[in-house]
Amino acid sequence: MSWSEIYLGPGTWIIAVLAGGALGVDSVSWPQVMISRPIVSATIGGWLLGNPMAGMLVGAVLEVYALRHPPFGAAKYPDTGPAGLVAGASYAASGGMAIGALLVAVVIGWGLGWIGTVTVQVRRRVNERIMSPAGALAGNPELLEERHRMAIWLDVLRGGILVGAFLVPSTLAVSLAVGTAPSELGRYAIASLVLGIAASAGAAGRASAFGVRGWPLILVGAALGLLLVWGGLV
Repeated sequence: MSWSEIYLGPGTWIIAVLAGGALGVDSVSWPQVMISRPIVSATIGGWLLGNPMAGMLVGAVLEVYALRHPPFGAAKYPDTGPAGLVAGASYAASGGMAIGALLVAVVIGWGLGWIGTVTVQVRRRVNERIMSPAGALAGNPELLEERHRMAIWLDVLRGGILVGAFLVPSTLAVSLAVGTAPSELGRYAIASLVLGIAASAGAAGRASAFGVRGWPLILVGAALGLLLVWGGLV
């Protein structure tokens, strides 16, 4: 796929930015209806680029990785709402067929998720400034409500900026991976993806096994992953 074959219309970009704002605010601020989960957000991204099934595939892989990080309180975990949308849209734009493009899309989604985490931490610091001094807000309910709405809109802006900044370069990166990787690289890409999924599944099981010695789950996942990798390479 050449540079001239890659096109992302301005209308689609604007809709994606608006969707990114909605996905960014859902995770913590409002309304928390789980549309920020990667399997949902990536499907939305794929749908925007005309291939929701390709987006769902990327989202399913990212969801396995995200299960390692339960969203408890103020814990740090990948912000997979805007990241999933970008990853799903990027893979859909590539045609949703090449395994190399899938690998690149997943890597982009996971990396952008952690970039989103940094922006969440920055937004929390901004919220602290917005909500101070506490004494003045306590005596003025209208001002408190106004600041609350401001904090929510800042979260919307944060999600929109992430999608707006990364959608085009991510789409180019994933699309250029189609047809450019040698067959051997494609095989190793499959192997790496399978091994990563298996290890993450075991880690997710370990994370969910509260009060239980769950480390054997990681070993089982790694063993199965190695068997699948070996079978695919020989």
